[in-house]
Amino acid sequence: MGSSFSTTEQATNCRAPSGERARIARRARAIGATALDCKPWKKPTEPPARWQMRRRGRELLGCLGKWWLSVALLVATYAFVCLGNTAVVYGIVSSNVDPIFNGVNINEWVGAEQFYVNGYWGQRAVIANVEAGHVWNGHMTLEHVADYINHSSIAATPPNYDVHATAVGHVLVGRSDLNVTLAPGITFTIPAPDSYFYLASDSAGTNYNWSAFTGLAPMATLWSSALATGFSSDGSFSTTNTTIRYAYQTAMQPNAFKSGQAAHVVNSSWGFSDPSGSGYTSRLVDGLAYAYGTTVVVAAGNHLGAMQQVTGPASGYNSIAVAALASDTSTPAYGSVAAFSNAGPNDFYNPKTKTTIAGVRAAVDLAAPGANMTLAYYGGTTGSNAGGTDITSGSPYYFLVDAAGTSFSSPVVAGGAALLVDVGLDIYAGNNAAVDGRVIKAVLLNSAAKTAGWDNGQSLLGGVVTTTQSLDYAVGAGALDLGKAYAQYTAGTGDVPGLGGGSVASIGWDYGQVSEGSPNWYNLGSVESGKRLTATLAWFVHRSFTPFQLDVQFANLDLEVWTLDGIGSPAALVAQSQSIYNNVEHLQFDLPYASDYALRVLWAGEVYDMGVTANTERYGLAWRIESAIPVPEPAAAMLVATALSLMIARFALGLRWKKMQR
Repeated sequence: MGSSFSTTEQATNCRAPSGERARIARRARAIGATALDCKPWKKPTEPPARWQMRRRGRELLGCLGKWWLSVALLVATYAFVCLGNTAVVYGIVSSNVDPIFNGVNINEWVGAEQFYVNGYWGQRAVIANVEAGHVWNGHMTLEHVADYINHSSIAATPPNYDVHATAVGHVLVGRSDLNVTLAPGITFTIPAPDSYFYLASDSAGTNYNWSAFTGLAPMATLWSSALATGFSSDGSFSTTNTTIRYAYQTAMQPNAFKSGQAAHVVNSSWGFSDPSGSGYTSRLVDGLAYAYGTTVVVAAGNHLGAMQQVTGPASGYNSIAVAALASDTSTPAYGSVAAFSNAGPNDFYNPKTKTTIAGVRAAVDLAAPGANMTLAYYGGTTGSNAGGTDITSGSPYYFLVDAAGTSFSSPVVAGGAALLVDVGLDIYAGNNAAVDGRVIKAVLLNSAAKTAGWDNGQSLLGGVVTTTQSLDYAVGAGALDLGKAYAQYTAGTGDVPGLGGGSVASIGWDYGQVSEGSPNWYNLGSVESGKRLTATLAWFVHRSFTPFQLDVQFANLDLEVWTLDGIGSPAALVAQSQSIYNNVEHLQFDLPYASDYALRVLWAGEVYDMGVTANTERYGLAWRIESAIPVPEPAAAMLVATALSLMIARFALGLRWKKMQR
C-alpha cells in the first residue's frame, strides 16, 4: 500500500535578474521555494579596486596575527596567505540580509571548526541520506557524490534527483571550490579558480563576492538513498513499505550495499504524522538502529499555526530528533527555537496493552540552526519537478536562499555526528562501542548548549533534584555544540573497561550494560564547590525490523547522582532523572557542596516486554563537570523575518498527503 507526503521549504530574498526572476517564481510556486539565480560565475581578469583594497587590508591584518571577518565578504569560506601559511574559514552560510551571502557561518556557529583544526572532516565516515529523491551531483558543491540506493521499482536512469534531497545533501557534505591544504596533511582535490575568489554580478551590476559553501562533514562519503515511487505536480510523493524498507535497510545493514561497509550515520528529512512513534516506518527505523547500532538523525517536522507534535520517524525512540533554531538576525543569532519547529510532549503507545497515553514523552533530542540558509539548488525535471521545466538550464550555480525547515537542522546534527564518528574511527580504532549510536547520542546531547528558557522539569523534591521529563519539549538537551562535543568525546575518560562502570575523570563517556538488581556506579572523585554537573544516559528501545515482530521490549533505566562517604560507599541521593516513557535521562544542575560524587545507572523495570526478554540493557553515558554558569533567562519573543514552511503533512495510510495551508 502506498503513501505520499508534501514538502515545501521556503526560500526568499531572491536577487536574480528580472528576467530570471519570473522564471524562478514560476518554478518556486511548484516547489514552495524561491531559487536564487547565482548565474554562472564570472571570474574577472582584474578584481574591482575596492575588492583589492579589502583583500590587501585583510592580508595585512593577518600578518599582524588577526583574522578579519569582514561583513563585506559575502561568503561561507575565504582563504588568505601570510608568510606561507594558509588559514581558512568555511561553512554553510546564512542568507537573510542584503547583500545575501554575508550571514552567519553555520559550521563555525555550531563549533565544527574544533574538528577541522584537528584534521577531522568526516573522511572515515559514511552518511546515508534517506529522502524521497536523490542528491544531484551536478551541483558545484556535490560533484563528489557517486553512490545511489533505491529499490528496483524506482526508476534509476537517470537517478531521481530532487531539489529537497539536494539541499539536504549540501548541508551534509557540500564541498568548497577552493584547493586548500587542511591540517594535518589533508588536501581538497577539487577544481579551483586561479585566485581565491569568484566574483559574480547580477544584471543590475551588483557584485557578489563568493567562495564555497562547505557542509558539516565535507569529506564524508555520502550514500543517497531514495524511497519515492513517484512525485505529483504539487511536490508530494508516493512510497511503499517495500521502497521504504529497501532504502533504509540497504544503507544500514553491513554488506548490503558495499562489501564491508554500512552507513555510520543516517539522516532523514521527511516524515508523516505519528505522534506515538508506533507507525510501521518509525518502528522499522528503530529496529534497524537497534540491530546495527547506527546513529540515525531525523527532522522533528514543521508546522504552521498551533504547535504540533514531533512526527514520524523522528517520533520513534532510537534516533536523534532535531528541532530548528531561528534566526540569523536575532540576538543572539539562532538563540531560540523556530516558530515552525515541531515539539513535544508526544504520546506513548503501549503495544502490549494497546493503549495510548497522551502527552508524556519529550520527543525532541537536539536543536540546530534551521532558518535563513543558503543551499544547493536543483532545478531539473525529475523528483518534485517531474514534468516541469528546468529554469536553470542545468547550471550548477543555483542556490536556495533563506531556506527554512527542520529538514536542514537535521543534517547539521547528522554532519556533526559524522565528525564524531570520524574521530572515533581514528583515536578509538577497533572499539566499535565508540561509534555506537547510543554513545554518539549521549555525547551530542550532553555537550549541547542550553537555550534561553530551557526547562526539563527539574525541581527539588525532598532535597533531591528530580526530573520525570528528562528533556526540554522544544529543544531537547539544547543547541548543538560541536566544540564541546569534541572535548566531551576526546578528553578525560573514553569508555571504561568492561561494561560495568568504575572510576572516571570529570569528563568522558562510556558504553555499558546494566542488569536488574545490579546498578552500575561511576565514581567521579572529589569535586569542589561551585561546579556544575551535566549527565546524559541514552539507550535503545528493543524493536525488530522483521515484518512480523517490530516491538520487543522497552527497558526503563534511571540516572542518579550520589555523594560518597569517606570509604567510597553511597551516602546521599542528590539528583535523579527518572522519566518512564523516554529512553533518554538527562540532568544539569549545580552540585550543592564539595564532596565525592558518583553517577548510578539503574535498571528500574520495564515499560513493556512482549515476551520473556533478559532484563539487561546496553547504553551510552556521557558526563561533564565544569564551572557553574548562569541559568538562561526566558526567551524573548522571536522575530521571524520570512514566511516559514512545512515539511510534514497529515498522514493516513493509503491516502495522499495534503499540503497544509496557513
